[in-house]
Amino acid sequence: MNKLINHLRTLSTSELDEILDKRDSDIFDCAWCSADAAIPEPATRFNTNNIFITLSEATNSHEICSYISDDLELIHKAKVASYKSEFIDYLEKSYEEGAIPCEWKTNL
Repeated sequence: MNKLINHLRTLSTSELDEILDKRDSDIFDCAWCSADAAIPEPATRFNTNNIFITLSEATNSHEICSYISDDLELIHKAKVASYKSEFIDYLEKSYEEGAIPCEWKTNL
């Protein structure tokens, strides 16, 4: 999380907007929605409130913080359900590196 927060602090408003635009592309959005639809809801919800607040303190872009929180919840749901996919692996690896995933290129 610290890598991600440090990375967020270095990004300008225009760079954050560019990330949001890339995430809104059809290929990324379709992959995200497909993964979300394929993973069953866990018995208990993943609490993203603290994550959102922590990330919001690093940047004033609440939209990107909301996307990141949703991604982390999706990764959590996948782990609970033992769901594996290239897209989930991509999300997880990006966050482990402190980066915000925004460009999905499938091998299919």
